[in-house]
Amino acid sequence: MAYTDSPSAAKRTGAVSGVVIIHAAIGVALVTGLATNFVPTAPEPPLVAGPIELPPPPPKPDEKVEPETPQPPSNREVYVPPRPIPLPAPGPALDSTRELPPPSPPGDRFIPNPGPTFTPAPPAPPPPAPTPSPSFTPKQAVPSNAQGNWITTADYRTSWIRRGLEGTASFRLTVGANGRVTDCTITRSTGHEALDTATCKLATRRARFDAARDSNGDRVSGTFTSSVLWQIPE
Repeated sequence: MAYTDSPSAAKRTGAVSGVVIIHAAIGVALVTGLATNFVPTAPEPPLVAGPIELPPPPPKPDEKVEPETPQPPSNREVYVPPRPIPLPAPGPALDSTRELPPPSPPGDRFIPNPGPTFTPAPPAPPPPAPTPSPSFTPKQAVPSNAQGNWITTADYRTSWIRRGLEGTASFRLTVGANGRVTDCTITRSTGHEALDTATCKLATRRARFDAARDSNGDRVSGTFTSSVLWQIPE
């Protein structure tokens, strides 16, 4: 069976023509109605700046006061910070520049008169301590026999003369409280041991003295110094 037959084509052409006519009629009606019912609108007023009144705020609700709840005391120790240590105030700033100030202009120098000076006198020296006056003047030991007899040329030995021994011997004698010599010391040698030994030996044996006395007049030990010349006899 064929889909394109003549009766269907004629019907389709008539339907299309009807639809076109209906659309044209509707378009004419719309154009006519819009032209008849159009109403011109007035222009909008210009905007004007100014304050805007706002409505009052609504009233606040009543605030409710809540009762305070007592809190138990705390057992924690309260920390008290130590007092700050006061620091010394900084000293004045020192000028560390190396440049020296310019010298002052020369001018008259004024030297004040120091006036007279007074030197205090030195204190007087203390008086000397009183010395007790001795009841007896001390005395040294003095010979009681002739010193020329202590050592003589007869004391020269033949061997000393043959050897030519000569010289001066200085000596110091220690005299006891009984006036006898207790010790002898050569203070200057003759240069010959034999002559020095003979000097002390002979003086100790032959010298006699009045013993020394102290401030009370008592006999005490003392000293006596002398010298002898050993010279070969002619």
